[in-house]
Amino acid sequence: MIDFHCHILPGLDDGPKTIEESIEMAAALQKAGFTAVYCTPHLIKGAYEADNDAVRTAAAVLQKRLNNENIGLELFPGREYYLDEFLSGYLENPLPLGGTNFIMLEFPIHISAELIKDACFLIKRRGFVPMIAHPERCGIFGMPQKRKTSWFQFTNSQRKAESSKPKESSILDYLKDLGCAFQGNLGSFIGLYGSQAQKTANHLRKMEIYTHFGTDLHSQSGIKYLREDLSFK
Repeated sequence: MIDFHCHILPGLDDGPKTIEESIEMAAALQKAGFTAVYCTPHLIKGAYEADNDAVRTAAAVLQKRLNNENIGLELFPGREYYLDEFLSGYLENPLPLGGTNFIMLEFPIHISAELIKDACFLIKRRGFVPMIAHPERCGIFGMPQKRKTSWFQFTNSQRKAESSKPKESSILDYLKDLGCAFQGNLGSFIGLYGSQAQKTANHLRKMEIYTHFGTDLHSQSGIKYLREDLSFK
């Protein structure tokens, strides 16, 4: 099994602080059945700004320690890019996931469809493929809320306005047509991020949106929440 999203590198973001903690995480992942991990520390201006060389070096140093400890886990360097006004600058010299052309992209919880489209189109124009990190945690992909007001209580003008609203899947259709990949957090399917994210995750899974899965682990303790019977792809 492959973990496509993991904060396992020490001292780069809000993941483990020491390499000893990283080794504990690696051992837990191996025990759970993983054989490879894509290391995806955050890149957020003003918060987590380690450069690409620091990520590559951290992955190489940790890999050497894992080899010495006989922990059979292969590491690949990568990043989790945050969609903000600084993204285009970081994409001048991006670090894709391992030897792939995937750029992992995290959306703010509340963001417009137009900003998402612009960012993903920019990544494609640069010759890479956007991989959307845990879309189930982003409000724009959320399951529509049930209305408490009955349909007959709407006025004619309100009914017309409701009928003219765009379908919830329009942004998904655009991203799929653009060739984006979608990475689901395994913890989302067991409610680790709340009931809304769980509902959305199961909804997107039924729609066969997901192309990759990951743990999004930040510490060794998080592995205990993942069920062994989850389907991996």
